[in-house]
Amino acid sequence: MEKAALKKKFHRSVASTVREFNMLESKDSILVAVSGGPDSVALLLSLLHLKQAHDLSIGIAHLNHRLRGEDALKDEEFVRDLAEHFSLPFFCEQEDVAAYAGRHRLSVEEAGREVRYDFFSRTANHHGYDKIALGHNKNDNAELVLMNLLRGSGPKGLSGIPPVRDHHYIRPLIRMTKQEILDFLEAEGQTFRMDGSNTDTAYIRNAIRLRLIPVLESEFNPDIVDALDRLSHILRQEEDYLDAEAEKYFQACLIEKQTAFLSFSKKKLSKLHPALVNRVIRKGIGMMKTDLRRITLGHMNDILEFCFQRASGNSLDLPGRIRIYKKKDAIIIKKEAGPLREMGKERKSRRS
Repeated sequence: MEKAALKKKFHRSVASTVREFNMLESKDSILVAVSGGPDSVALLLSLLHLKQAHDLSIGIAHLNHRLRGEDALKDEEFVRDLAEHFSLPFFCEQEDVAAYAGRHRLSVEEAGREVRYDFFSRTANHHGYDKIALGHNKNDNAELVLMNLLRGSGPKGLSGIPPVRDHHYIRPLIRMTKQEILDFLEAEGQTFRMDGSNTDTAYIRNAIRLRLIPVLESEFNPDIVDALDRLSHILRQEEDYLDAEAEKYFQACLIEKQTAFLSFSKKKLSKLHPALVNRVIRKGIGMMKTDLRRITLGHMNDILEFCFQRASGNSLDLPGRIRIYKKKDAIIIKKEAGPLREMGKERKSRRS
């Protein structure tokens, strides 16, 4: 395919995704997360292509994770030059992600995600950006679905990366493959930076991309990425519908909601289908914890058993300082003020 035709097809596909998921409105101001890698650079070019049609205001955000020394500084310089080339506002911070991971007992991957999203959110709020654009693509989605499958996730995890989250985060490249992105950048004559850590198979995401998916493609299904992507979209539609249904039952079962805890009617919960009970409780945990990270399907099974099948025990501990309390007529979800392990030590010392 000729370069001009390839570029036109790419832009048309991205525009179609933007329309399908209502990602942009006229006069939106978009903060584009640009790492310097191929996905984020292609994202920036795509939004610049849509800039005039949607009357967009565009800014660039770059976070230096300080994980790769001189290479990270070169990434930062590359993105700064890119912003200057297109005369776009540029916002940059540096964060010692390794130190953050140590302080908060997180993996480097988890820590990186937390500090990135915090930076993007703060920057967008401070400078008045309506939306934050991220460069996730179809391959990223397939990899996440596989990773969650291997972890034993339920339908929520298998629904993959949402094209739009909270009406605030948008992913215009979510229907584009990595190869389509690379071909587009080559046709544009646009350079980008490569992160050497992406080849380190010590990270499970990299191992799935570099080792598992090639085996699945060669020995089982050459279109495995498309198949996983289709699965995620089907499940996401069903999840959206079921979540809307669960919201009705959440309100019907809710007894009380405060800043640090909420309580449900145990009797009303017990009359619901287990799938709805699961969703209502997950929603409650999400409200107290502010997210559902590290809350697995195994945790949810433990909660249902604890609340409705097990006679013994007064509380159940979950990640993120969340504790479930069981009473005769109520199920209480509480975010404790301190680490649960330390609270347990204090109780033991008081009893001794």
